[in-house]
Amino acid sequence: MKSAIVYLLTSFIISFVFVCLVTPLLIKAGKKFGFVDQVNQRKIHRGAIPRIGGIGISIGTMLPVLLLFIIFKVKNVVDAETTNNMTLYFGGGLAISFLGLIDDIKGVNAKLKLLFQAVIAVVATLHGALIQSLPMPWGRLELGFFGYVVTVFWIIAIINAFNLIDGIDGLSSGITLFSSLTIAILAIVNGYLAVALVALALAGAVTGFLIYNFNPAKIFMGDSGSMFIGYILAILSLRTQSKTHAIVSILVPIIAMGLPILDTTLAFLRRILRHQSIFMADKQHIHHFLLSLGFNQRKTVLILYSISILFTILSMLMIFNQNIDTFLIVLVFAIIVVVIITKLGYIEMIYGKFRVKKENSLEKHLENFFIDRIDLKEDENFFSELPIKGFDILDIKGENLFSKGEKDKINFFDISARRSRIVRLYWNENVPIIGSRESAMLILVAKTLVAKFAPISDEDEKILIELIDR
Repeated sequence: MKSAIVYLLTSFIISFVFVCLVTPLLIKAGKKFGFVDQVNQRKIHRGAIPRIGGIGISIGTMLPVLLLFIIFKVKNVVDAETTNNMTLYFGGGLAISFLGLIDDIKGVNAKLKLLFQAVIAVVATLHGALIQSLPMPWGRLELGFFGYVVTVFWIIAIINAFNLIDGIDGLSSGITLFSSLTIAILAIVNGYLAVALVALALAGAVTGFLIYNFNPAKIFMGDSGSMFIGYILAILSLRTQSKTHAIVSILVPIIAMGLPILDTTLAFLRRILRHQSIFMADKQHIHHFLLSLGFNQRKTVLILYSISILFTILSMLMIFNQNIDTFLIVLVFAIIVVVIITKLGYIEMIYGKFRVKKENSLEKHLENFFIDRIDLKEDENFFSELPIKGFDILDIKGENLFSKGEKDKINFFDISARRSRIVRLYWNENVPIIGSRESAMLILVAKTLVAKFAPISDEDEKILIELIDR
């Protein structure tokens, strides 16, 4: 037992020290070669910040595990299952991190990225990361082939959950720390030392990275880090399953990673309800909502840390207190989730989805009414009452169709007025936090500008979209 504790602590310390030492080098390299995260309409940071910190996290996680794996192998205590696990962690982890790095540097199409994630998830299931059954009140439900579908969906979902929540300094790193520690403890309780080693290596890596990533951040992890984290946590959560406490082994990772899972679920729900593409990025995640209430980045992160810590406590209660009714813990978790959903306005949004057609039609008629009656001329300054100094109208390829006023490489905000038209507003100062009401009014402004200066018919737009999709 003492030797196991030494190995676990060693795993954490090695990864922590490595990331602390290598991250400053990555900051310099990112600035030197231009691998930086520029400000745009979805970003809330200021200035160009390196976004290749994920390299340090991925290597820092794998380094201690690899060293300890070699030690175990020398001592002849490594079995075939452990070797397969290491292949699963290293192979899939390196692949997803490399994909993220390409996306950070050059950009990768969202659909292609999803396809690559699916391939990696399928390979992982073929190497044993598989949900074969689910606990039910009457016993275990064997999933058969459907288990592969559930597992692939789980891996992809967790990868994107940590990718989407990485939108504010220190948020993804901190939540990863709480989640990985919880999974490590669950693995230790269930007797899975290899899983605990990887989980603590990841915890050490993100702890070292937090020193440079907490607000004000000097570096971002980028997709190479967030997708790597999501993949590793997804695989680890599958490896902690115990037949003795099946329901606990399944619910603990879900509750521990509750915040990113909830944020991702709401993002997809929001886009579906608004008839938007699920790949369309926006600025309405949970942390954006808190920022719009007037909290600064640090307070927002601390609030979300508190929620994540609360979820961690619920997970710990489920692990160590078998006398506490699991249903009670799940009920508390569900109540917290409902409160968050209600505060974010999703109840009203869902209700609005099922309004009668007359209301929807009235909304569209009102929009057309105002657009038709707003008279804009090219030579007038129609933004004199707003902190906007100019705008561009871009087509779907990013080509400029119309420009007016001054431009700004940093302080701008893009609004999708039509499927084939984007209006880029240039602000006099930093881009403000935009709430739902402001967003609705800005969309009306954007649609008016497009209607006056870069109009396109519905038929022509449909033909244009079809040609581009080909």
